[in-house]
Amino acid sequence: MAGAADSTIDRTPREALPDGHRATVRLQPAALSVKLAVPLLTGDAIERAALSQRVLASPSARIVLLRAPAGFGKTTLMLELRQKLEASAIPTAWLTLDSADNDVGRFLYVVRAALTPLIPGLSTSADAAAGPDEIALGLIDAIAAHRAPFALFLDDFETVQGPAVLGMVRELISHLPAGGRIVIGSRNVPELGLGRLRAHGKLVEIEPTHLRFTIEETAIYLRNRRRLDLSQDDVVRLHHSTEGWVAALWLASVSLENRQDPSQFIAGFSGADTAIVEYLLEDVFSRQSEKIRAFLLRTSIVADLTPGLCDRLCGTTDSMDVLAMLQREHLFLVPIDGDSPRWRYHSMFAEFLRTQLKQRHPEQANELHRVAAKWYLEQDRPVVAIEHWLAAGDSDAALPLLARHAEPLLNQGRVRLLARWLDPLRERGLLEDSPMLQVVHAWAVLLGRGPRAAAPLLERLDREDRPGRGFDAHRRALRLLFLVLLDRTDEARDLAASLVREVPGRGSFVRGFAEVALANLTMIAGEYQEALKLADVVRSRRPDNTSGMMLALSEAAEGAVDLTQGRLRKATAHLRLAVRAGTDDASGATNGNALAGVLLAEALYEADQLLQAERLLTVYIPLIRAVGVPDQLITAHTIMARIAWRRGDRDLAQQLLAELELSGHRETLGRVVASARLERARMLTVEGRIDLAKKEIERCADPTLWDRINRLSLRANEVETYKLGAARCAVHGAQPSSSIDGLRAELDAAERTQRARRALTLRLVLAQAHHRASQPNKAMRILSKAVNFAATEGYQAAFQDEGPLLREMLRELRLRPDLLGTGALPSADRLLFLDKLVGESGAVLPTDAERRDDTSAASVPAAVALTRKELKLLALVADGLSNSELAGRLFVADTTVRTHLRNINAKLGTRSRVEAIAIARKNGLLR
Repeated sequence: MAGAADSTIDRTPREALPDGHRATVRLQPAALSVKLAVPLLTGDAIERAALSQRVLASPSARIVLLRAPAGFGKTTLMLELRQKLEASAIPTAWLTLDSADNDVGRFLYVVRAALTPLIPGLSTSADAAAGPDEIALGLIDAIAAHRAPFALFLDDFETVQGPAVLGMVRELISHLPAGGRIVIGSRNVPELGLGRLRAHGKLVEIEPTHLRFTIEETAIYLRNRRRLDLSQDDVVRLHHSTEGWVAALWLASVSLENRQDPSQFIAGFSGADTAIVEYLLEDVFSRQSEKIRAFLLRTSIVADLTPGLCDRLCGTTDSMDVLAMLQREHLFLVPIDGDSPRWRYHSMFAEFLRTQLKQRHPEQANELHRVAAKWYLEQDRPVVAIEHWLAAGDSDAALPLLARHAEPLLNQGRVRLLARWLDPLRERGLLEDSPMLQVVHAWAVLLGRGPRAAAPLLERLDREDRPGRGFDAHRRALRLLFLVLLDRTDEARDLAASLVREVPGRGSFVRGFAEVALANLTMIAGEYQEALKLADVVRSRRPDNTSGMMLALSEAAEGAVDLTQGRLRKATAHLRLAVRAGTDDASGATNGNALAGVLLAEALYEADQLLQAERLLTVYIPLIRAVGVPDQLITAHTIMARIAWRRGDRDLAQQLLAELELSGHRETLGRVVASARLERARMLTVEGRIDLAKKEIERCADPTLWDRINRLSLRANEVETYKLGAARCAVHGAQPSSSIDGLRAELDAAERTQRARRALTLRLVLAQAHHRASQPNKAMRILSKAVNFAATEGYQAAFQDEGPLLREMLRELRLRPDLLGTGALPSADRLLFLDKLVGESGAVLPTDAERRDDTSAASVPAAVALTRKELKLLALVADGLSNSELAGRLFVADTTVRTHLRNINAKLGTRSRVEAIAIARKNGLLR
């Protein structure tokens, strides 16, 4: 859970401090340029022609994976591949990843920044307010639509481990166009579904055995590149002892420079493990002057080397000269582009130096961290300062700084960072005198690891007798969230109401959280208008007093009400705003507010936008697994399972439901378990496996549970309940008429309480009941009413989810258009909507009167004719409207416009809007 940014909190480049819930800490231009900068090939690099040819000879491969430990030449080979691709007129982009890129919003931003020069239509600034879903959809759509070949190089991929980011990379891979490829350099095997890619010939793997130098390459490297006068025996011996490990060969060559007897040195070591590296590094290090050794050790504690910081650490004024000399001597220094000079040490060398510092001068390390902390404070970068105070073990200095910044960081949603800092401090008993830090720690654990992990902390806070209303308010708000996560909504609502009444301070974190929680809990109670009023209270304080998180949750509350009451289009608009809230910086980083993201995925699914819903859930499901409101868990997994089921992947659908059921058992959430079984029963019912469906229905028949669910408006069970599941099973079973009275009563209750979405599915099941009870006229009348309502709002998935029987009924209804005589849309539009439901193309061909002279018309096959919506869009394009203007005119997202334009080009065989307009006019599709 995250909030709006206080941009003064920290100006740290985002890569310095990984945190999956980062909200608005900006990625500075200098930091971005470092990530996009292509490293320089060293003058002693040798060509790996066989390896590069192996890659270039596999043009169909989507992924090239170079996997090996540090020092095997992965980056060097990637640079060689890049040069050869560029020489072949294949454009490339380079991105060096780091641990902060586990934030999916930041990852999307930097990937988009890398690809912007290659792919038309991408921009890192035009949609700065976009949420992660829009950025992801726009990025994937642009990549999929791009026809020219390109290559994206991702170096240091092992730093990326976040499930959401890995899922997004899998999405990028699956949507690469012909000629598009991603080249990955990694120390380990990334979880990208490589087995499937390998089986389909889409993967080229370069492993350590391939990267090791041959004897011939070793000779070329040592003699020609490193200019060492070595005999063939010496070359063979050194190759054997290092087993062709590039880093060891290079370090050995550095050690061999200016030695009188290289043969004696080469005979002095053997083996190819890390001991060689340690030995050679020590040899290189020991040959430096005392001044340089001191400089290297003292500056090893910081990630970025700037002259000012190095001067402070070394107590000198000539650090700029030393850094320049180290760069000239190629002593493990990597330059970083930017407005001011910056460097970093090669990771292998940095680790060695830090180890040496601890071994040689253990008393200095802590003092150096203190010096760095003070310097960063002077630069107004308190987060990095806190890191160094903690690394120094100086809790006396760290705690006051933490006390000042912990709550703002909590409001930003940086819960993983806070937990990492506060966990060891609590274990050492250093939070005893800091009640608010205890509270912040409890928030961080509850939001980051869930109720089970936080329970002992909350119990301890309940035993504390601390003065001050602030501490008590936080303690009660924590209990409120704890109850919500445990699905104890009745208790939670009472507590939220009391907090809103009793906690002063309209802009406080606790008050804002309590108001948003009360709005959502009031909606669950079925008091929709009151819930909307409460959401308005929160939004009325924007922008001064409300965090982005609170705004997002209030927008989500209204979106949930709209979904419940059947306003799909309005709900989608509100939910798009909700996922954007809190993403005020250019990176569009996610604020961890998966509630809005899951609701938006639900809205997209309802409109049958399966691909967009799936992509969105790929981003958010990993974020909600550890800490998720039950409704989030149920909705997200159920939608993903339905998408898989509709695509024919029954195994994946069942796996998702099994994961959902296991989550319910693990967290002792009975509703989650029952909902997984209920969805499994729905799938079995639609497939006609009634006996198995009945058994699943029986397994979730808990009267107490369903009595509670039936009196509430819980989002995940707004439609699917035990009663509906049993009725659907009966409809498809031997006694369809037995369910009619119960379904009619449920439908009347849903309409009476303004639960239009629930009424839609009840009407569809009731229509099927009448159809199977040999009452076709009643069935068609009920079904036509459902179609008229759904056509106005764009609901499609509800029909598709009911399976083949309903599709046959829809085809029958299509033959009786007289039954569609009432509704908000013209009859033609309702018929077109009905065509979509029954799987017809909905293609529109111009009449003879609309065509130009046949002699001037190119042929456009009927199979690729444009739909009415595409024709309307193309007509607006012909009027000169931009994508954003088109989106505004049609009330859709920019990404939807781009998708339609791509479909038009694909159907007409064109490459641009100008060409599409010309072809359409030739064929009479446009006047």
